[in-house]
This record gives sequence, structure tokens and C-alpha cells, in this order.
Amino acid sequence: MKRRIGSALRWLVREAQYRVLYLWSRLMGPPRLLVYHKDINVRLLRAFGATVGENTILVAPITLSNIWQGYRNLTIEDAVTFNGGTFLDLADRITIGRGASLGPHVIVMTHNAFNKNAFLESRLPRLVGTKPVSIGAGAGIKAAAVILHGVTIGEEALVAGGSIVNRDVPRRAYVSGVPAVVRRDLDQE
Repeated sequence: MKRRIGSALRWLVREAQYRVLYLWSRLMGPPRLLVYHKDINVRLLRAFGATVGENTILVAPITLSNIWQGYRNLTIEDAVTFNGGTFLDLADRITIGRGASLGPHVIVMTHNAFNKNAFLESRLPRLVGTKPVSIGAGAGIKAAAVILHGVTIGEEALVAGGSIVNRDVPRRAYVSGVPAVVRRDLDQE
């Protein structure tokens, strides 16, 4: 009996918190920082345009940048896990496939502008602009990895912690380094 009452009270508090946050966000715009219970994070993402699948675990904090169009550039499929400290740049589309996991403090960038430095932008034009990022089903992105704009990470690929990924990663490949390079084919293991 005490368990049911406790469970009901926790649900009621979370529901009240969500409704207050939702109403506040309708007035002020979608929150840039999600620091709430994982269920509330999912509901807020959905409320402001993201597609979020079932059985997702989105541990706070989650920082969202370039959200002038809400979260509609974000698609998270079923059974995805964020392990906290995730930074998502929504200037272009980010698609995260079913069962993928992002370790703590992973950064996913969809644009680059060299902070409006005209010299660098003129010398490196292929690195400037917005491009979508796709993370394949079952991929594992480990702690503090950085995924740069225009990158596609293949299904069941593994990105080592601290890596900077500036090129596409093949399916079932293990990559590491700065910049990340393929270290082995996981089908060979």
C-alpha cells in the first residue's frame, strides 16, 4: 500500500512539474537546457517538435543549441540512451538510430562558421555551413566524443571516447583518435 501511494505521489509531482515547465516554455520558448527527470525530458522534446521513440533514456543535462525552430530537427528512434552532458546542435537534422547510445559529454555539431571569421571561412569553404548528422542503429558513441557536421556513423559502429569524428564511419567499425580513424572492423572480432 505504501509503495503504491509513494509511486502515485512521485507520478503526480512529475506530472505537475511537466505541466508547469510546458506552460512556461510555451511563453518563453523551448528550453535550451533539459535538466529534468528522463520522462519529462522526453515529453518536452516531443512537445516542441522532436520525434522521440519509445523506451528512450535521456539522462540530464541535455543542452540544445540553435533551437529557433524548436526541436523539429531532432529524430531519436526507439531504445536510445543519452548518459548526461549531451550537447546537440540543431542547426540541421540530427537522426539517432534505434538502440544507439551516447556516452557522457558527447557533442554533436551540425554547423560550422569559425565564429564568423571571414579569413578562415574564405580559406576553408568546404568546412563552413550546415550539414545533417546521422548516427546508425546500435552505434555506440563513448564519453566526450565530438561528431562534426555532415558525418554519418554506420550501424553498430563504435566511436572511442575523446575522438573527433570528421568523416563518415563505416558500419561495424571501431574508430578512435583526433581525427578519428578506423582501427578495426568489428565483424573481424
